Amino acid sequence: MTNSLTDLIKYFCSKYPHAQELSKARLTKMIYLADWENYQVNKEQISNINWYFDNFGPYVTDVIDAAYTDPEIRVVSTRTIYGTDKTLIEYKGEPPRLDENTISILDKVIDETKPLSWKSFIDYVYSTPPIKQSTRYNHLDFANFS
Repeated sequence: MTNSLTDLIKYFCSKYPHAQELSKARLTKMIYLADWENYQVNKEQISNINWYFDNFGPYVTDVIDAAYTDPEIRVVSTRTIYGTDKTLIEYKGEPPRLDENTISILDKVIDETKPLSWKSFIDYVYSTPPIKQSTRYNHLDFANFS
């Protein structure tokens, strides 16, 4: 079952304990992890994203594009502690209503990633079979890795 991308964003933003870490890159990769996890369990993605392995891992503009279109989601430009640009995604409302399977998958991604530093998080993403077994600059077909 695919879900609204804005609902997935809102759920992560409302439930993730470190809101200051929800950059467009981290949030995008968390949705990738949810898609991969759901595919392993249910043989379908949780979103309808056609994932692409670019220079920085699984990345598409779908997540940030969806964030910009929803008036309840804020996209905030800021800087990292190192002075580089960073785009945060914020949502202050209640979590959206999602089915139990979706909530279970999203909560699992939160639980597995919330203690991870940025480097550990990226290492975790890169350890998933679709990334580990693919070459850059290709779309990721999860069916090839299950």
